[in-house]
Amino acid sequence: MLLSTLQTPRSLSRLSLTRHSHSYTSRASLTDQTPTLTTSPPPHSEILSTRQTLLSRRASAADLALSRLAHLRLAEPRLRAFLHLPDDDALLAQARRVDARIAAGDDPGPLAGVLIGVKDNICTKDMPSTGGSRVLAGYRPPFDATAVKRVRELGGIVVGKTNMDEFGMGSTTEASAFQVLFPNTAFIIFFTMVYIAIWIFLFKS
Repeated sequence: MLLSTLQTPRSLSRLSLTRHSHSYTSRASLTDQTPTLTTSPPPHSEILSTRQTLLSRRASAADLALSRLAHLRLAEPRLRAFLHLPDDDALLAQARRVDARIAAGDDPGPLAGVLIGVKDNICTKDMPSTGGSRVLAGYRPPFDATAVKRVRELGGIVVGKTNMDEFGMGSTTEASAFQVLFPNTAFIIFFTMVYIAIWIFLFKS
């Protein structure tokens, strides 16, 4: 038994092939019958589309950034997803750096022109970073977090700081110190009716 454990893997595999040649033959025949997989075209990517738009000069990063920021400002009063949005000049400063790379013939990066929201507990040197707490209200770090730095290096544009529960203590933003997103009226009425119906069913049973 001891000698058999010292045999090389090559000899062991040769023995197993000899003893189970029939099973290996049947497995090989099954493998030969495996249907060929057909590949479908990749799904549409907004990131790749934005990059291609910039590289083909159909639009500039500055134009795209201002357009998307305008849409975001229209939706934000209802969504209340952001605690801070930059002004036009601050956003344009980031976008023009991407345009300058393209104009110089340099690779703008895989995230070129893509607007990215950063959670408010991640440091950004040009925007407030409060962690969703009034304890840090108005605090602007003197540095970018590594994640933010990498986003900028890859051509991404930081569009703002997103809402969150205070210091991350939660997952619904109900504990945010700045703005809480409550469910709409229809949502409350629906679940109230469901709650009442459950209690009526339990009472009758």
